[in-house]
Amino acid sequence: MHARLAGLKRLMSLYGDIEEMHSSGLQRAMRAVHEAEQAIGAEEERARSSNSRGRDALVAGDALGLAAARTQREIAEWRQERLRQLRLEREMLKDEVRKQYLASRMQSEQMKYVVDNAAAQAEVEAGRKTQAALDDRFLARRRWSDARDQLLITSEISSS
Repeated sequence: MHARLAGLKRLMSLYGDIEEMHSSGLQRAMRAVHEAEQAIGAEEERARSSNSRGRDALVAGDALGLAAARTQREIAEWRQERLRQLRLEREMLKDEVRKQYLASRMQSEQMKYVVDNAAAQAEVEAGRKTQAALDDRFLARRRWSDARDQLLITSEISSS
């Protein structure tokens, strides 16, 4: 039983390691989504800044500055669109990784339950064996004591 329990504990450890690996993957996926969101925010800020420069160029009558500002805004908007697509892809990947993590967590918890039950069963079995040994020892002493008493009574009767 101890060998089986040791094997189950090694297996539980393996399941724990797999759960940890999936947890790390989920954290990486969440960071990737967050990075995409930050990049989108930066491009939104660039677009706002380009709009502001464009207004300033329009007020100043600077046609070249206005064209440059429009170009920068269009580039920022194009980048935002690409980053939104990237974020969507990363969100889908994160959802897949989350499912894998939850599945591995459930398997790890199930294995922990199996090991805990096996350990409890082994403990009960060890207690039963100990009790059986104590009972056998008690009975052996009682038989020995009864046999000795019987022998003393027989020897007293025959002496008298």
